[in-house]
Amino acid sequence: MHIEELVTKIQPLSKEIIRAAQKRFDNLIKPVGSLAQLESMTARYAGIIGSSDKQLVTVPETRLLLLWGEAKHAAQIEAAMLQKKALSVYASHVDATVIPLLVIGETSYDLLEEGAMLAGEYIGEEKAGLICLGSCENELKPDWQDLLDEEDGLAFLDRLQCPVVAAMTGAILQAAGMRIPVMLDGVATCLAALAASMFSPFVLQYCFAGDESAEAGSGLLLDKLKLQAPLRLSLNHSEGVGALTCLRLFDAGIKAYTEMETFEEAGVHNEKEDYSLKVQEEKKNNKEDAE
Repeated sequence: MHIEELVTKIQPLSKEIIRAAQKRFDNLIKPVGSLAQLESMTARYAGIIGSSDKQLVTVPETRLLLLWGEAKHAAQIEAAMLQKKALSVYASHVDATVIPLLVIGETSYDLLEEGAMLAGEYIGEEKAGLICLGSCENELKPDWQDLLDEEDGLAFLDRLQCPVVAAMTGAILQAAGMRIPVMLDGVATCLAALAASMFSPFVLQYCFAGDESAEAGSGLLLDKLKLQAPLRLSLNHSEGVGALTCLRLFDAGIKAYTEMETFEEAGVHNEKEDYSLKVQEEKKNNKEDAE
């Protein structure tokens, strides 16, 4: 499938489903909004899978970390294939599988299609419910921040001159077209998400920021994407550790959504207002005024 056709398959998420999922969170027996980003991640995940039914909003059983590299990263890719990288051991602890990928395309367009094809194959073969992105590329052009105002995705990738980012862009487009959530890592993966958003205005609805890395411009890039990362691990690369770590938080939000009870489910009604965020803030303000 060519990129032009793939882009037409990327649909916006249902606002109604996301609101319904958030409403369930608001009605759980806990302070309203107390789980913060765990709630917003899960509500958006419900939008991706197309249902707010707690029986259907389940933790993705199969998760892949697609680790992208090119010829100059052959040694890193081989080490990952042989499971000799610490990343592979870490991935096993969060129930994820590392898939090392060596891209060979010569043009940005070829790399887009190569990345989309590889991502589609592995998502289909592994029946993956979520993918994380990792990059072996840690030497991006120092002036990449000057490219953020570019509006044409292909022109952006041509100017960036990073094969790995181009391939990951295709992978993100493919995942969004298949309604699969994507967990981003550091700057390289976020640049791919930015490029993907230039091809489709809806693609970022399928992306989650795992970690705000210590790489220069990481915060600026997340602001550009309008994504908020729940973690700041001070990592200096985009290999995938931040994305994998965030899976624990992603899972926690889903488990709270499905395993906690609402007031109605628990048969509790009178106490609901006491738990509301509005009432709690009023109590806090009254206490501060009294002091």
